[in-house]
This record gives sequence, structure tokens and C-alpha cells, in this order.
Amino acid sequence: MMKWITWILLAANVALAAYFASVTLWPKPLPADQAALNVDQLFLRGPAAPEAPVAAVPPARPAPKVAETFCIEWRGLATDEFGRAREQLKVLTSDRVMSFVETPLETRRWVIFPPLPSAQSAAAKLAELEAAGVADAFVVKDGEWRNAISLGLYANDTAAQRRVHELEARGVFGTRVEAVPRQGTAFYFTIRSDDPDALKALGEIRQAYPNSQQTRVACP
Repeated sequence: MMKWITWILLAANVALAAYFASVTLWPKPLPADQAALNVDQLFLRGPAAPEAPVAAVPPARPAPKVAETFCIEWRGLATDEFGRAREQLKVLTSDRVMSFVETPLETRRWVIFPPLPSAQSAAAKLAELEAAGVADAFVVKDGEWRNAISLGLYANDTAAQRRVHELEARGVFGTRVEAVPRQGTAFYFTIRSDDPDALKALGEIRQAYPNSQQTRVACP
């Protein structure tokens, strides 16, 4: 009996020794603050690059206001008043950005061959036209149409175009039709500007001509 007890105690001691030996060999879990690192996913990160400064965006400037161009027709001036008003407009155009033209109330249509380089070349062209059977033609001697060939004055566009077709039938090409003042007609001014002060000045000088009218019109 003692022999069996001895063997049982010996086996228990061996089992207990084996248990303590296995406990010392098992890995102990690390604390949370010493957890193992994933070496295969580990990379080194340098100091963060400083963010680029954001350029300040200046506030948008409003677009500059474009001056509005206006046109005025000044009508109703008597013959003696027209010359005085012209001189006053010349003074205004020297002080402000403004222009004006004189427009006849009644016009006719002038068929011409444009000015040639010299009186000799104009005479040669006239001889050529006469040889082609063109009548009622002459060389203009002075003015802005000097050395042009006049081919007739007509009351309206229809009559002037009829003359052009007649000339083309005779082999004469390159003529022009110009609007010219009818003899003895009155004139009016067409004034153009983008200066508001010019508009005010026009109203002031018109007061000296109470029978005249200044009307704002669409600019051509």
C-alpha cells in the first residue's frame, strides 16, 4: 500500500513540475502601451511640410463706366444764325471731345467718275467718255471733287441709277453716286459726343436761338 502512495505522490510532483515549467515558457501578453508594432507596415514620416501661404485675393474692382455716346440734331436755324452757331460749335469742339457735320435739308444725286490724279488725266478720261458716246460730261475744276468727271445731277436715287446703267451699257464702269446739297437749301447740324458737359453746353448756347430745336437722335 505504501508503495502505491509513493508512486501517486511522485506522479503528482512530476505533473506539478511540468505545469510550472510550461507556464514560464508561454509568452506573456504585452501591456497596451507596449503593443507589438507591424514591422511590414512601418514607415518613417519626416516633419510635416509647412503649408504654402494662401495669397490674399484683392476685392474685385467694379468695371469702369463706359461713357455713352449721344447725337443731337440742331435744326431750325435761320441763314444768318447758322454761321454764328457754327463758330460756337467750333469753340466747343476745341474744348471737348465732340464733332459735328452740316447736313443739307434737301439733296440731289450727283453721278461722277471719281477724281483723277491730274488735270491732264481728267481731260484724257473725258475724251475717252465722249468717244464712247457719253454726253453731258465735264471735268470738275475745283473743290474736293477736283479732276473728277461730272456725269449729271438728278433729283433722286432712281434717276441717278438709271444714268449709271446707261453708262455701263456704253462700257463705262467705276462711277459713283453722291448726295449733294440742292441749291439754296437750308442746313442743320448733327453733333456727336460722349461728354455730358457738352450736352449741357449745347443747351446753353441754343437759348440764343429760340426758334431752333435740338433733338436727341440715334447715332449713325
